[in-house]
Amino acid sequence: MLFGYISKQQDIVDLINNCLINKNGLLNLFSNNSSISLYIEKGYVKGFFSPALEGLSEDIKNKTSMLFYYLFETLENPEGFFSFSQNENESLILLEEPINAEELVLQLHLISHKLKALMDKIITPYAVLKAQKNFENMETFDGKTLHQILYSTEGDMVELLQKVESLISNGFLDIHQFYNPEVDKHDFTIEYLIKDVESGKINLITIVENLQLSKFTGFLRAVKGINEFEIFYVKGKPIGVYPLNCNIFEFLINPDASMNVSVVSMDASALNLYMLKYTENWWVKGVGNEFLELGKLIMGMEQSKSTGLLLVHMPSKETYILFDKGRIKGIMEETEGYLKAYTHLKVERPFWVDMSPYEPMENISSTIYLFLINVVYGVLFKHLGYNAEHNLLSYVASSDLFKYEEGSIKYRRKPKEEDDVVIGLLSLLLDTGHKVLGQKRLEESIEALLQPYGEIFKIMDVEKYIRFSNENPSR
Repeated sequence: MLFGYISKQQDIVDLINNCLINKNGLLNLFSNNSSISLYIEKGYVKGFFSPALEGLSEDIKNKTSMLFYYLFETLENPEGFFSFSQNENESLILLEEPINAEELVLQLHLISHKLKALMDKIITPYAVLKAQKNFENMETFDGKTLHQILYSTEGDMVELLQKVESLISNGFLDIHQFYNPEVDKHDFTIEYLIKDVESGKINLITIVENLQLSKFTGFLRAVKGINEFEIFYVKGKPIGVYPLNCNIFEFLINPDASMNVSVVSMDASALNLYMLKYTENWWVKGVGNEFLELGKLIMGMEQSKSTGLLLVHMPSKETYILFDKGRIKGIMEETEGYLKAYTHLKVERPFWVDMSPYEPMENISSTIYLFLINVVYGVLFKHLGYNAEHNLLSYVASSDLFKYEEGSIKYRRKPKEEDDVVIGLLSLLLDTGHKVLGQKRLEESIEALLQPYGEIFKIMDVEKYIRFSNENPSR
């Protein structure tokens, strides 16, 4: 396989010319969130594929127009990557007539000129056009986007573009609306509702309550030096705390006044991918640019239609590339602790790469149970004899899920569908407490320790997540 970077239009033209000389295989071009694969056989382009056409193959009446349209998109945003391999792609759209290199480049330059001129009038190929008065073959254009017109109308693409431009210039067509859900679903925004405010200057409980009432989606971040935690929300419901730490409840009622707090709004699907930065399931972890090509990883995610996160660490920033079924959903850069959405990828050397497939990252119930485990253990610690305490801690130490460290019980790793194991330890502690203290004294001791957390528990609806081993979990 050959792979590398492209940075200007001439790079793409040179690649097309070079790869179409007696080569067989796939030339993959990725640039600024658009991509296209050209199937080459004996120096001719015989087919192509773009993830943006997923599910549209059977509706495409003008395959050549779609080939040139997606090549135009790549040519207009040339900064990206390429690869050439002999792999086959089952999703290929085969052309009626193969195209050689010279014809492809000449046609591409002509079509690019016509498309750019038309874009000046309609802004985006996803603008919906509306007929203003009757004309011949009106049904071909009325209520459709340029993208829809190109893939659903047979004929020469240059003539078709000239026809659309003429209809607009002469008042037969005009822009009706810009909204297109197929585009919007891949867009996302990042908004800072609170940015680096000292926790001592705000009422955290009130903020958490407002997040719940406003159906907030995003995360609350608290930072002090190298210490940091984030609480993730979807529609006002807390879904995760990372790093997984049951001290989150203590912080919410007794915040460290010098911690800086930010509240960041983000689209739910992007949030679920961003949370993967805390995963333990890495395909690639900390591999430097000397040992890999970033473009090849991006191509691999696309071709395998993977969902997940590509995290690129650089000296001055971190870049999060979010993949949804092989398509780049978005690119985020984090510089000095601040996130910003981008439409393009800028890489600085040296860099190091982490890559992870998607997995559910919700852990709120695990956090709550760990908090309760430590509350009950705190009650027992004062009353257990040496042998009983030794047996209990030996049980914890022998577990592949729990460990005892710095006076509290913690997780060795992220629990994965192991609620029964977690609840089993909590039940064991409660049973031990019942034997040592009796039911009434145990309940009174636990209630006394939980009393300060009553308000925050109510706001976060903690009871919803609690069950015992003979019940079903509430999520």
